[in-house]
Amino acid sequence: MKNEKKGLLIPKTDVVFQALFGVQGSERILGGLLSKIIDEDIENISLEANQNLIRRIPEEKLGVLDLRAKIGDVADVDIEVQLQNKHNIPERGLNYWAKMHAMQLKSGDKYQNLKKTILILILDFEIKELNKFLDAHSKHKILDIRDPKVIVFKNLEIHIIELPKITKYPEKTEEGLKAWMKFLMEPESEVVKMGAKEDKELGEAVEKLEYISGDDELRRIAELREKYILDEASEREAEKQEGIKQGIKEGKREGKKEGKKEEKINTAKRLLKIKMPINQIIEITELSEEEIQTLNRNS
Repeated sequence: MKNEKKGLLIPKTDVVFQALFGVQGSERILGGLLSKIIDEDIENISLEANQNLIRRIPEEKLGVLDLRAKIGDVADVDIEVQLQNKHNIPERGLNYWAKMHAMQLKSGDKYQNLKKTILILILDFEIKELNKFLDAHSKHKILDIRDPKVIVFKNLEIHIIELPKITKYPEKTEEGLKAWMKFLMEPESEVVKMGAKEDKELGEAVEKLEYISGDDELRRIAELREKYILDEASEREAEKQEGIKQGIKEGKREGKKEGKKEEKINTAKRLLKIKMPINQIIEITELSEEEIQTLNRNS
């Protein structure tokens, strides 16, 4: 499966991400990535919970993949790679977290046995709720607004990484994390090459990517996935443009209607001034008797 000058696959493509980090044997490199995101040393990581390997749905459209792991007996982790902005990340993310956290509880279990659930959202776009921040990585918990140091709900932790900000504001991203995120976006970049010399797990991830990039079947699936994403984005843009066109047309129609109505009102006002009978004004202007009576009272 040698990669014959076809270039490396792009790890942010969810099926490639899954093949890199989601299969057993990838624990070390996944631990390296997670340690840079949650800023903790990770020694014991398991991928047994990761059931969502590459899967297909009708017409070879590939389903969105997530990656699930366990950090010892301390935390469950869900990593979502989102390449398209559907403008619902806050709601969607919290729903993902809630579902995964609830899955821990089996019949007869005590709530005290629930572990921390960490959701990591890696986004290929920026979200408006974080526009005021330049750094690409944000960490979210439930805090007391009077004292952020008070954390009662310790099991919730959500990380959001906006990949475009790493390119726009590279100085605002932690160096270790920046190298890993650049790896997801541009695996052959100088930042990655330099980072791989200092970060053993990143170096291993690069080597594994080189290996799997020579897998023709995975490359075909990744290309299908990328094509599906591009086609879906193109369809949404076309729908948006069509909506704008329809809105403009509707606006013009409404404008014409309003203009005609204004003309009728002005005509009725002039006819009222010359004391024309209301029934004749109705016939001429096609306004209702109530509308004309209102004009008459206000004149």
